[in-house]
Amino acid sequence: MSDETPVRLYQAFVGQDPAAAIKVVEAARAAGVQQTQLFDTLFAPALALLGAAWACGEVDEVTFTQAAVVAEQITSFVAPPSAVADTGVTVLIGCMHKDRHAVVKNIVAAALKEAGNRVIDLGVDVRPAEFLEKVEETGARIVLVCAEILQTASGVGRVRDMFATAGHDDVVLLVAGGPFEADPQMAKRAGANGVVRGAESAIRLVARVAADRLGIKAAS
Repeated sequence: MSDETPVRLYQAFVGQDPAAAIKVVEAARAAGVQQTQLFDTLFAPALALLGAAWACGEVDEVTFTQAAVVAEQITSFVAPPSAVADTGVTVLIGCMHKDRHAVVKNIVAAALKEAGNRVIDLGVDVRPAEFLEKVEETGARIVLVCAEILQTASGVGRVRDMFATAGHDDVVLLVAGGPFEADPQMAKRAGANGVVRGAESAIRLVARVAADRLGIKAAS
C-alpha cells in the first residue's frame, strides 16, 4: 500500500464521497492489506489527517462533521473480522461530554465486541457522572473514554477524579483520540492507564489489562 493511500482516503472524506472512500479501501485490500490491518494502517491515519486539518483551520467545523459522517458510513469496510468467543471482560466506552465525534468510538467498540468482549457503549456527550454510574451499575473495571477535541480531551481527568472520589481506584481508564496520540502527556495528566491507538491496539490493550489487572486470561 502506498504512503499516499491514507491521503486519498482523507480526501474522499473531505470531498463527502463515500463511494470514493470505499474504492480506496478496496484498492488497499487488493494491494495486500489484511482486513485486520485496514483500520490501523489506513483508516486511523486518514482520520488523523482529518483531525489535524481541523485543528489547524484547514477545514471548518461543518466540513469536519460532514467528513466524519462519511467516515462512519464506511466503518464496516475497515472493521476487523469476528474472531473469538466471549472473554468475560466488560468494557464501558463513550465519547467525553460535549464531544460527538463517534467514528473512532464506533470502530473500537465494534472491534472489541468482535474480539469477544462485553462492550457497553454509552454513546456520545457522556458526562463523568454517567461513566461512574455505569461502573457502579455493571461492575465494569475497564473504561475507555474517547475525545477528538482538545477541550474535551482536557476534561477526561474529571472521570478519573470522580472514580477516585467514589473509591473506584481499581478502575482501569483508557483513552482514545487524536489529542492523546499527539500528546502522550495529556493521557498521564488525565490519570489514564493507557492510550488506544486503533482497533487492534484496543484489542491488545484490553486483553493485557484483563490478564494483568483482572486475572482473566485470553482463551487459547
